[in-house]
Amino acid sequence: MSDVGKAFKAAFGRPEPETPSGVTFTSSFFRDRWKRLHREVRSGWFEDRFLYLFGEGLGRLEACLAAWSFLVPPNGDRQVLGYNAHGSLLVLHDANTPEASVHVLDPFRVAYWTNPNLAFVNLIGHWLPEDQLPHFRERAVYDAWRAKSGGPLDEGEILAPRRPEGLGGAFALDNFQEEEIVSFYETTAPIYARAFEQMGRPRPGAGPPAPATRPPPAPRQRPARGRKGRS
Repeated sequence: MSDVGKAFKAAFGRPEPETPSGVTFTSSFFRDRWKRLHREVRSGWFEDRFLYLFGEGLGRLEACLAAWSFLVPPNGDRQVLGYNAHGSLLVLHDANTPEASVHVLDPFRVAYWTNPNLAFVNLIGHWLPEDQLPHFRERAVYDAWRAKSGGPLDEGEILAPRRPEGLGGAFALDNFQEEEIVSFYETTAPIYARAFEQMGRPRPGAGPPAPATRPPPAPRQRPARGRKGRS
């Protein structure tokens, strides 16, 4: 087993449950590299279903990136690699090139960031297992919710922030509610996009910002969704 695989397995073990890979490459070099790595790290749910990594179905989360285009720059060769229970996404840009880089979309902090050293392989062998992605493995709220709910989130659901950190939201259980992940991004997009415009923050790739005229409005509270029954 490679050093990358050993580091990942030591931190996360095997996924439970495991799913087929949802990561794809058009480049034969990167496709073969991922095939070898996937045999070691696998794909699916990790950390008591707090993390969903590298598994099938991630392509539908492209809709989240499209909805938050006020923050996420366009990229013609990107894919979602995984997400956590609060809807933070791991996104690979320029996936089939030597310049590929991993970015993190954090909906609680309304931030999209990367690091010059954050690439696909060292995401798996360093950044994830050594907990070097700020807040990505921060699970106090999730653990409190699990203790209260007694079971995992339904498929496709996250614990979404009612109010983001920048507008006074706390990283506490009463500021989070269950929502379908794509629906959360699509319903919050127009609210946060207007806030960015009013703060003078340009869309990615736009020209210089205009002066802000007034502070951004707080997002409207969305009603909490009731829990669905489980067999």
